[in-house]
Amino acid sequence: MAFAASTSLSAQDIAPEESTSGEVETPSETAPTGELIAPTNPDDGSVRAGVGGIAPIFSLGRRFRLSTSLTGGYDDNVNLTPTGSPSWYASPSAVFTYQFGNPRLAMDLIAGAGITYYFDHPGGRDYDPNVYLRLSLLYKASERLTFDVSAFAAYQAQPDVTSALSANRRLGNFFRSEDNISAHYRWTPRFSTITTYTFSALEYQNSIASSGDRLENQLGEEARYLLFPTTTATAGYRIGITDYQTTGHNPINQTLTAGLDQTFGPHLMGIFRGGLQLRSGQTSPYIEAGLHYSFESERIRSGTGTYVIWTNRYSIEESGTGAGSGRETFRTNLLLNYRVTPRISANLTVSYQHGTGAQGADIGFNGGVAGGAENVFDISPGVRYAITPSLAVNAGYRYTEHDRGSTSAIASQLLGYTRNRYFAGLTFTF
Repeated sequence: MAFAASTSLSAQDIAPEESTSGEVETPSETAPTGELIAPTNPDDGSVRAGVGGIAPIFSLGRRFRLSTSLTGGYDDNVNLTPTGSPSWYASPSAVFTYQFGNPRLAMDLIAGAGITYYFDHPGGRDYDPNVYLRLSLLYKASERLTFDVSAFAAYQAQPDVTSALSANRRLGNFFRSEDNISAHYRWTPRFSTITTYTFSALEYQNSIASSGDRLENQLGEEARYLLFPTTTATAGYRIGITDYQTTGHNPINQTLTAGLDQTFGPHLMGIFRGGLQLRSGQTSPYIEAGLHYSFESERIRSGTGTYVIWTNRYSIEESGTGAGSGRETFRTNLLLNYRVTPRISANLTVSYQHGTGAQGADIGFNGGVAGGAENVFDISPGVRYAITPSLAVNAGYRYTEHDRGSTSAIASQLLGYTRNRYFAGLTFTF
């Protein structure tokens, strides 16, 4: 989200005056196969929400794309239990994308749907659903004012280890959504502000996990000052309230930050935010940092070329129970794609989180009853080969490890797990 905000502000500040009469229509073309707008897990197509997205492009024209894929493989721990629950699986899916951009309006839409079917039905589980939608929209109301709207919703079964809006264990099917609207106003050539409202929701079908069901509302204001042509200083304040649906607990969260947005060159930019976070009696440092590298903006959208997205955050995250305290958590997510040849690309996703919480902070949220430390490590290397501009094959491996840390050995034995997934698939793009 921070990268998207920086991108849209740059477009607002430096875009030349352009005529807005009429639309620019680009001829249809075959889009190269590869990763889509929203970063996804290659083994089942589920969204890695914690990695973020890419801001739409003005004056892009209109582009449609429909892709279908079939991925299959072997999962040695479908239910994410300490003893394992193996099965072969197949995962068919379809994804539709729509991009549009003229001098005033830019929009990206991606909608995906699929299932993961398990042939051995471990624990009585036949399949996992995976349905999601992500919309990003930028609108230039004037040369000074730009509106930014983003919406994300997903219904799935597999936990998303990259995001705080998900458990780290399998707790049944769940729905999550995060929606954001912001107004970017440039007061002077150097000074601008961003006013933001964010709504988030998380709801589980499993009654045991329902203690983590919650709604979050957050307001924020950020001031930005252009120190140098490539350096922007920022200062921000956010306040939010979380409403736990089953317990009625309503913690208030406030965050004060200061930071820098730095453009190191035409292909590399970074952000840093540091400050203080207050959550209903808890106090913690707040740190956020990231790097975004790509040779060409169009390449990152189609999944070709070389790009890196690396995000890091240390903060208080919401617990999985309305009665628990928040969890101080460090998260890091890395997304790497390397174009070896025009047809071959290698990719790597890495996620790690370390969280600590008081007794009961993670009941339901992680399926346990003990507090203490929690560590999650997830890595997935893969390779993709484009047979034709429309057809590609991919293969990869994914390893996930969850443990409770040395401070809670009993809970680690009961709740910790490892998972290995081996997979290969075909993708056809229309």
